[in-house]
Amino acid sequence: MFKILDRTEEIVAVALLAGTVIAVLMGAIGRSIGYPVPAGPEIAQLLLIWTCMLGADLMIRSGEHIRISALSDALPPSGRRVLHSLCVICMLGFLAYCGWLGWKLAMSNWAREMGASGLSYGWVTLAFPVGCALMILSLLRRIVGHGLLYAIEPETRDGEQLL
Repeated sequence: MFKILDRTEEIVAVALLAGTVIAVLMGAIGRSIGYPVPAGPEIAQLLLIWTCMLGADLMIRSGEHIRISALSDALPPSGRRVLHSLCVICMLGFLAYCGWLGWKLAMSNWAREMGASGLSYGWVTLAFPVGCALMILSLLRRIVGHGLLYAIEPETRDGEQLL
């Protein structure tokens, strides 16, 4: 079941990125030929934020998110385990807090319209809490699949962990 959802998320992320490029391109072409598309930048903004949040989840899911390993590399294995566990717990808490605040923001922006497009600005701000929820689910899936220690580590090509 997760494979279908994962693949769907990848396809949607690529489609949203393509839509962002098309919206920007149509706006630029429209301006250059004297027929501006007023909703173009707004649609591009909407699609881009959703692309970013889905892309962040894809990176969390694969363990390929940005990490700075200078401190963990300097620690002995026992210290590294503690640090990695602490990082995962902090990530989950931070994402939950941001998701909650993002949800409140999205609900407060639902009546606000985005200029020329007429769409609700709530669709833009809703991307953040949805992205946070997806990242929490991805982290929890990694914890269940790889354990707390390896939840934020990338996988090698043969499926083994790097730590």
